[in-house]
Amino acid sequence: MAVGRAESYDQRTAILGRLVARNRVVDALRIVVPALGVVAFLLLAGQIYVANLARQYGVSGIRIDRGDIVVEAPRYSGMGSGGSRYLVSAREARTPIEGSHMVDMTDAELELIQTSGITYFARSGTATMNTVEETVTAPGKVAVTGSDGLEGTLTDVFADSRKDIVTSNGKVDLLLPDGTTIEAATMVREGKTHLWTFTRATVVVPDLPAADPSLAGAAP
Repeated sequence: MAVGRAESYDQRTAILGRLVARNRVVDALRIVVPALGVVAFLLLAGQIYVANLARQYGVSGIRIDRGDIVVEAPRYSGMGSGGSRYLVSAREARTPIEGSHMVDMTDAELELIQTSGITYFARSGTATMNTVEETVTAPGKVAVTGSDGLEGTLTDVFADSRKDIVTSNGKVDLLLPDGTTIEAATMVREGKTHLWTFTRATVVVPDLPAADPSLAGAAP
């Protein structure tokens, strides 16, 4: 009988040990399985986000660098309120993960295609785009050209694509297609009304007829 009681005790101990081990596995699975589900969801959400970002912005590569999303060769297009279309592109763009509507761009280019068919280009070493308000700010000198022959430089440019307004808050130096040159302190171009407004401007028009000497000193 003593041997039987010993075997029964050992069996009970073995069974109890297996139950404890099983319970530990179950407890671990209760934590691991939901965690794996969360990881899988985050990976899927990340893939969807990146895919949507790639379709919307036309990017060629995305990476994370010190808390920023870095996009290689981004392209962002939109439509202005006056019917004009615009395309913003850059060699590289960087945006904070927690403020992704603000995009800092390197070697940025803004292409503005008007309803008239004329296209203007603005190029800057650096620029910042607000994708919520659809505005672009480019500090320093900005080179501009147009399909109609316009060329020159603007300074401290702010472009509002929704309002179709481009503002140069600094010096303006432009050569128009007919050879006219304009130097000014500031400039505002309103796309809806095709109105250009300059401050403290000097305009030189080529091939003007010579002044009539007989009118010199004549009363107005």
